[in-house]
Amino acid sequence: MPVTQTLDIKEKMKRFLSYSIFFILGTGAGWILSGKHWNIFFTSYVPALATLLAAFFGAKYAFQFQNEKEERQHKEKNILNGNLAIFDLMRMANTLLAYRKQIIDPFREKSTAFLEMPPSLNLLENDINFNAENLFFLLQSGEVNFIGKLVVENRKFQSTLNAINDRSKIHRFEVQPTLEKAGIVQGGDYTFQQIEDILGDRLHVTIQQATQQVITSVDETIDSLKNAGDNLSKILKKTFPGEQIINFKFE
Repeated sequence: MPVTQTLDIKEKMKRFLSYSIFFILGTGAGWILSGKHWNIFFTSYVPALATLLAAFFGAKYAFQFQNEKEERQHKEKNILNGNLAIFDLMRMANTLLAYRKQIIDPFREKSTAFLEMPPSLNLLENDINFNAENLFFLLQSGEVNFIGKLVVENRKFQSTLNAINDRSKIHRFEVQPTLEKAGIVQGGDYTFQQIEDILGDRLHVTIQQATQQVITSVDETIDSLKNAGDNLSKILKKTFPGEQIINFKFE
């Protein structure tokens, strides 16, 4: 329940109680001064006042209990969304980490990496539904810029997948058919000049640049995702002290 609405309800309850008490006490005071109906005051109005007070405090504590329940549920939802965001960042980083270990690292130091790095048999898809709107509660913690950083991280991940897929298409549908047509076989002994002449200047430069772009983008995005995940975990632990917040880690 919004804070302004909560305060408004509380204020109305207080005013209603005050007006009711003043009315009863004012009536009783008038009777006391006139010396009339003293017994009626104690037998009718005093019990009414007691009933009113009991009803007021009963409603107050019921309202307070419901309000605390809603606040706890809202807090638990924010903690869940925060942990899910860390988990999504971990999934992004682990997707790229697996690609780096399998595709990049075995050929990273080779001058023939642009040829030997195999294309992905299946194009990589972003199946991670990262929703920064679920983290808007961090705005109350003054983390406005950090939410923007998370949005950027999600875009960088998608851009890296696009770079991987673009290179895979060039390798599979342009480089391989060109080499096969020229009679180049895997494991054969060829000079760089021969390969460059067969591919032609445009395709040779394109596959080299695409390969370097993939390597650089994967390395940088893994590092930035880890940094974002570590920072998000720290922010959540600071925002929700004592609560269970997961740590960013690689598989």
